[in-house]
Parts: sequence; structure tokens; C-alpha cells
Amino acid sequence: MNRCMQVCPICGGEHLGLAHKGTRDNDTISVYACYECGTKFLSSIDGNNDYENGFMYATSPETDDDIEKVLSSTESDDIRRVEMIKDICRNKKVLDFGCGYGGFLKHIMKTAYMCKGVELGRRERKYVNEMGITCFKSIDDYNERFDVITLFHVFEHLKDPKMWLEKYSNYLLENGYLIIEVPNANDALLSLYESAAFADFTYWSAHLFLYTVKSLSGVIEQINKFDIISAGQVQRYSIANHMMWLSKGLPGGHKKWEFLDTKELNKLYSEQLSKQQMCDTLFFVLQKRCS
Repeated sequence: MNRCMQVCPICGGEHLGLAHKGTRDNDTISVYACYECGTKFLSSIDGNNDYENGFMYATSPETDDDIEKVLSSTESDDIRRVEMIKDICRNKKVLDFGCGYGGFLKHIMKTAYMCKGVELGRRERKYVNEMGITCFKSIDDYNERFDVITLFHVFEHLKDPKMWLEKYSNYLLENGYLIIEVPNANDALLSLYESAAFADFTYWSAHLFLYTVKSLSGVIEQINKFDIISAGQVQRYSIANHMMWLSKGLPGGHKKWEFLDTKELNKLYSEQLSKQQMCDTLFFVLQKRCS
């Protein structure tokens, strides 16, 4: 990695390097890595992407059928998340921040006392409200507090993570929970296998920060508002997916090589990656500290 003259916006470290030149959608933005905390961050973190008008999708869903396809593609993750935190959410008031088309809310509403959402996307917000779940554009539109606030692959999009953690604390009831799921900067395809094709694909202008267990823990500890109940990892993508990236430089291995995509094999692979802190996803459960 080439050296750069920036300071890490997460830990303030000065030992930095150029991790990747350009992102998949913007050649003028580079990705830097902090050698002290492991965070990767963009050379420009303005965060001016047009989320309200479908920026998150390669092709913005227009019809109910298109939306159902999006929900179908995320359903396994939505169900996994419910299973991971259903005990925390049971009979509680839950707010999903960045709820998309409401896949997680649709499932957790069977367990929670009340569910609401926050979503910048105009079509997504309309769809969730039509489901009968209150969804606003901004968390500031709520004049109530919640038992649980969830952020699934949202926190990496936020320009000022410390400010947002402070804000979430203000919207949580005493002893409330904040759930954060984000991509892992130490993903095995980047840190172990050094897949150039995957790097070209995964670095994106919308992901302002990619955290490690160490760096995300550090941000949380700096604001002194939460206790870290657990800092786990999840391997969302299979060993077949990794094999395809390494052999062909493409995703979709679980579709082409189904014989490799077994529950037993993926479980063993995930456990080994977790020991090295190289799973593709971090999953943090935080509890608000008593005043």
C-alpha cells in the first residue's frame, strides 16, 4: 500500500496507506486503510448519494413484483437477524433505521410489541407505510423512544458515526439496545486471499467506512454511551462464493457449485474464519448505559 497524508477519522491514527485506487462506481475516490485500528475509509466521505431516489439499487424497483424480488433476495438475512435478536425484541418497541422495504420489520413484528421504521428511500418508505408500519424519512420525526434500534448494513453509510451513536442513545429507553450489522474491513477475500476482482467489486462510494471489531469497538467506547454486550461475526456468503471469486473473479459460486454449498461445510468454514476475525460481517449488540 502507498502512504498517504491523512489522519484516520475513526481513531486519529497517522499510520495509513492506500488500500485501493477508485471504487466500483467512482474512479476519483480512493480507499485508505488505517494500520492502527484497521478501518478503511474513502478519500471523500461527503455522503451525497441520492438514497431517496433508489441509489441503493442497480435497477430501482418500480412494480410490486420488483419489490417482492428484492424482499425475496434478502429474506434469509432478515430471518437470520430475527433469530439472533428475537429475545431482545420480544414484546418491545423496535425501530429499524434504514429499513428498506421492511423485510426485517415484517418478520420481527410477530415477536415485538410495536415496530416502526426510518428510511430515506421514497419508494421504500411508501411501501412500508402501506404495509401498515409507520415509517418516517428521519428519526427526528419521532417524539418517542424505543427499546431496540436496529441498523443492518446502514452504519457504514453514515458520515459522522460518533454523532449518530449519540443520537441513537437519545432515542433509546433506559437499558435499551442498539444492534449494528456492518461489513467487515477484514473480510477474508480482502485480507487473506487478496482477491483483486473482489476488491474492485466491493469498494463502493456509498460505504464511507469499513470497520473491524477493534475499530467499531473503539468508536463505541469513545462516546461512552453504550456497553458492548457482544461483538460477533457472521459469514453471510458461502465457501462456494469464495471459490468462485478466487477462480473466476466473479460472484455466484453458490448457484454454480451447489455441491459445495452445504450447511455443514459452510458452518465449519465460518467457524474457522471467525477465529481469525475474517468473516464478511460484524454483528454488535450494544446496551445503553444508565444515566
